[in-house]
Amino acid sequence: MRLTRLQAVRVAAGAATAPWWLDAARAQSSMTIRAAMIPIEPASSIYYAADNGFFTKAGLDVQIAQNPSTPALAAAVASGTYDIAYAPISTLAVAHSRGLPFVAIAPGIMTQPGEIAGAIMLPVNSPIKTAKDFNGKTFGCAGLGTIAEYQPRAWIDKYGGDSTTVKFIEIPFPETIAALNAGRIDASYLVEPFITIAIKSGTVRLLTTGDDAIAPRFLSTAWYATSQWASAHPDLVARFTAAMLEAARWANANQDKVVPILSKYLRADPVITAAAHRAVFAEHLVPADMQPWINVTAKYAKFPAFPATDLIYVPK
Repeated sequence: MRLTRLQAVRVAAGAATAPWWLDAARAQSSMTIRAAMIPIEPASSIYYAADNGFFTKAGLDVQIAQNPSTPALAAAVASGTYDIAYAPISTLAVAHSRGLPFVAIAPGIMTQPGEIAGAIMLPVNSPIKTAKDFNGKTFGCAGLGTIAEYQPRAWIDKYGGDSTTVKFIEIPFPETIAALNAGRIDASYLVEPFITIAIKSGTVRLLTTGDDAIAPRFLSTAWYATSQWASAHPDLVARFTAAMLEAARWANANQDKVVPILSKYLRADPVITAAAHRAVFAEHLVPADMQPWINVTAKYAKFPAFPATDLIYVPK
């Protein structure tokens, strides 16, 4: 019987957690993967996999690079500079709409009720209280056309504001608190540890996560490659995915143990890092969890929505 694409995705997800690759990995020398990530906690599961020996166990030598720009990483993956990189689902959805052959191979972070992965932040004395109050304001985000723009837009529109009247400008996370304090922007979207840093400064407060404007639960990010690279290296994809899923399970179960690793690789203050909200890592790559972000991105980037299964790598 021929599998549907959705069934194939489910089979692939199950196979990625199976132990078949361990013996094969031990039997041969490590194979190299060039990977890149954004230097934030949600992307740091790749360091958890490296420092805990999950890549070594999988027979992989994963060379990890950092770049603060999601678009720059996408260009580098498309050109072959990196094999695998990390990105928000929104970035991958836009790329897919433009014909770029990116496919998700492993899940990133899961957003669910009670967890804080990102948030809309305001100066502590800001008069803004409701979505309508954002009309005509200036909003800072780490990247235009990314989760940092589209999530606030979705929240503003859902709760009675008009995001088309809001001016979104690009400001890197580390520069956002100063921009809020100087009055150059009225609000911003931040992720950890910048949320905690902002609150501890005493000059910035959290208004809302804005998550409920997307869905009660959804996958925010993923690790991806080009479809050509993935198809040419199915064994490497399977090994990488299995190691990353092991890292996700480890991180979710050992939230205190991630702090030294984050401090080491992100050069983060261990006190701030320990106080920050921990990312929750998805342990499965499920189309239904990706679909909400694809739909929201399609609305604001103005392209037709498509099934999440189109964006997930399936071994042939």
